[in-house]
Amino acid sequence: MAAAPVLSLAVVGLVSLAFIAWLTVDGLRALLARRTAERRRRTLPMRITRRDEVTGELLCLSLASTAGRLPAFSAGQHVLLEAPAGKAGRLIRRAYSLAAWQARPGHYELGIKREGKGAMTQWLWNNALAGTILNLSRPQGEFVVEPATAPLVLIGGGIGITPMRAMLHATLPGGRPVTLFHAARHTEQLLYRAEFEALARQHPQFRYIAVVSRPDANWTGRSGRLDGHAIVDAIPDAPAADYYLCAGNDMLAALRTDLQARGVAAERLHWEVFNPGTASNQASLEIVCRMPDGEKRCQSRGEPTLLATLEANAIELPSECRAGSCGVCQLGLVAGDVEWLLTPEFAVPPGNILPCVCAPRTKLELHCLDGQKML
Repeated sequence: MAAAPVLSLAVVGLVSLAFIAWLTVDGLRALLARRTAERRRRTLPMRITRRDEVTGELLCLSLASTAGRLPAFSAGQHVLLEAPAGKAGRLIRRAYSLAAWQARPGHYELGIKREGKGAMTQWLWNNALAGTILNLSRPQGEFVVEPATAPLVLIGGGIGITPMRAMLHATLPGGRPVTLFHAARHTEQLLYRAEFEALARQHPQFRYIAVVSRPDANWTGRSGRLDGHAIVDAIPDAPAADYYLCAGNDMLAALRTDLQARGVAAERLHWEVFNPGTASNQASLEIVCRMPDGEKRCQSRGEPTLLATLEANAIELPSECRAGSCGVCQLGLVAGDVEWLLTPEFAVPPGNILPCVCAPRTKLELHCLDGQKML
């Protein structure tokens, strides 16, 4: 009769041990997650070793580490660049794709387009000189070229050529067939054109196709707007190829629609957007921001995004990607309606918005989230 309590105690002991083991594993996972997050937040001090200006609007930077070996990365990833470019010298961070790839990188390369109202790009244009120290995050991001044997099609619109260049560097040594399309308004905006033409002569499996929508009289290449029909017509077995696209939202949406209409399956398409587009409602609308220290009101005046409206009125939010992927800038929407300029990668909880990829459709009432601070 005494066996039952002994058995019960044994079962309780096993359950307790299992519970302790679960707590231990869960604790280790939490610790690992915290350490990973801290590691990602640490910045890398980098010295600018070369600066090149192209057409007065494109800035190419080469940066070397000042503190040891650089982390390796996957082609297509980006870094967050930190600089005192905000109001009153406040530190802000912006995401830029790594524009070159090496298995063991000795330096990082960035290609940056100057934006008329971009605080970071204006600061970089004036201050990012040879010898300047900049702080960068470790490489991150999920927009990476996957190893495969299928033909690879890379499509870059404007400055969207930067991750395409890194993907090309990573892919060419393996002999995989690659076609690179680069669309630009003007011939001189075809960044890295001479390099791509040289690589096409050296590698028979690589084709470089540049398309200029506003060519000058000396341009002898393809003219007009790049569309999915022209892309599919240039690829021998288009449905079997893998497609990677980086462009502004309008161009990206049109290309994805065109390619699928021509028989390219959705799972073959991989993309990243660098410009969310333009709001359809350009009317002046009132925006009410409820902050921990009170309430502030402002008016939209046709800015491209809600985030740009807030910043234009000295209401600055923490933000990083500015393209709907990180979620850092999200706010609560108390009342009103917004127009989403693109579908964000970040899973936005109900009742919240990402001001970097939406614009006001009506009067808005917003509030900070718990722990968030408007600057």
